Amino acid sequence: MKLLLLILPILLFSKAIEVVPVATKSINWKEQLSLSNVKLIQSNDKHKCKEYLDINKLKKNKYRAKHYIIKDFTICADDVYIAVSKKIKFNFGFFEIERDGEIIKETDQYIKIRNLDGKIEKIYKDGR
Repeated sequence: MKLLLLILPILLFSKAIEVVPVATKSINWKEQLSLSNVKLIQSNDKHKCKEYLDINKLKKNKYRAKHYIIKDFTICADDVYIAVSKKIKFNFGFFEIERDGEIIKETDQYIKIRNLDGKIEKIYKDGR
């Protein structure tokens, strides 16, 4: 009984160690996460999340970072989102192009698109 009374406070006040996902390298904004840049470690980190990134879901879906994630920082579920694939099909008469991105502006001369990485590109319809 005395042993139980001695061990109980130690168990109550000790910090819980949990397995958390951590970035193995710095991850840029909107960069796709993969198993090569995320690892699981045991930690009692100060940075607590409501919900951590699930590695099994990472294997099944394409996740992208909502913001810049520092190397060796825990990854919460709020830090990432599932990338929605947006396909654009250009039909220039004699040839057709399909790319990932979204149309920003379309005129008679060109089409302006935003790629998945955020870069804006102008594609001329006459082949320039």
